[in-house]
Amino acid sequence: MDIYNALLRYKGYGAGLNMVKREIPLPEGNFINSIIGPRRAGKTFLMLLYKDMIDLPDSNKVFINGEDIDFEGIRPGDFDQIERAVFEIYAPDQRKDVYLFIDEVQNFPSWGRWVRTLSDEHRYRMMISGSTSDLSTDNLPNELRGRAINTLVLPFSFKEYCAARRIDHAGHIKIDEAGRLTSAFSDYLEYGGYPMVVEAGTPELKALILRELYETVLQRDLIEKYRIRRSPVLRAFINSLLGSACRVVSPATVSGWFGSHGIKLSAQTALNYLNYAHSVFLFFFVYPYSRKPKQRNTRPKLYLPDSGLLSLTDADVSKKLENQVFVELTRRGKRISYFNAGSSEVDFVVGNGRSIEELIQVSYSIEDPWTYARETRALVAASGALGCKRLTILTFNEERQLKVGRETITVTPAWKWMLS
Repeated sequence: MDIYNALLRYKGYGAGLNMVKREIPLPEGNFINSIIGPRRAGKTFLMLLYKDMIDLPDSNKVFINGEDIDFEGIRPGDFDQIERAVFEIYAPDQRKDVYLFIDEVQNFPSWGRWVRTLSDEHRYRMMISGSTSDLSTDNLPNELRGRAINTLVLPFSFKEYCAARRIDHAGHIKIDEAGRLTSAFSDYLEYGGYPMVVEAGTPELKALILRELYETVLQRDLIEKYRIRRSPVLRAFINSLLGSACRVVSPATVSGWFGSHGIKLSAQTALNYLNYAHSVFLFFFVYPYSRKPKQRNTRPKLYLPDSGLLSLTDADVSKKLENQVFVELTRRGKRISYFNAGSSEVDFVVGNGRSIEELIQVSYSIEDPWTYARETRALVAASGALGCKRLTILTFNEERQLKVGRETITVTPAWKWMLS
């Protein structure tokens, strides 16, 4: 263990890196900023971007990498040495704020108490990130509850994707001028927005990175983290649910399906597996809109953090489009649910507090008369039931205003909506 080298190695870290500016605001205040989100979504780069933006001398911005080999074997009794090394190596101006950026903080033993102690000293402004399950809302150490505010980092938005690909969208927002944008959007739906995937040069390499990322989440974040003994069953369970994206999932139904194929999987174990996957941001859930609390916690629809993961098992571009709309709404901090009225369903009920601000249907195209009737009928029915007049259909590349009965429905290309 060499704490001095571990800190010295990252002095000035991030300078000169070509990083895409993220549209993720970080709250300011007397609390710990905790960066959470899927593996490889860009949490470390967000810290480095924020570090670069702070108007302070470099000596007052300290980056600590918890995965540095020289920290191996560190014990809680060694933490004082880290502080001494910080002041020896950086010599920060103590009349100004001193920022500590601790990446992969979960690698330090008793890290919750250590971070709490540093915060209580009031010597530092702190930002931490790390393993998804360790810093998630459900697993945040008790010592940090009420003292840390989570910021969710998801893979690139389409706007960030365009920035990374150096695609200027400002002058090409009109449908008849958007050829390059629609081509880019097709690629975005197919391979998603994970930064490493966006930067990869070939489709083969993109697919390889997505597969490796998925396998890493399965092995490290689920099987090893939760000490899963029947790892083949968990893998089969997660693989089966990838194809259920954008649909209602039921642990009992999944358990019954496995049982019919001779694999013992109780409904409780299936529920546990779902919760584990949710805790590491592999699965997200959207619940039905209802004024009855009991109904709001039933029949969740399953979504993924990025459409690229869907491409591992599913070629349905309509499903990828709906998934990316979900991700964008989540990125924008919207409260979302879905509406089911028996024979019709609205994909997203977008709320703000207790009010409903918009109803959104997602359909790759509504040129087909049957699809047109299905999507518009569902929106009009939901509008009458929920009292919301802002009705939207997001498509791949269709744009117009529809008049259906007394209601007006706005049809907008999803790529245009994501860039707005």
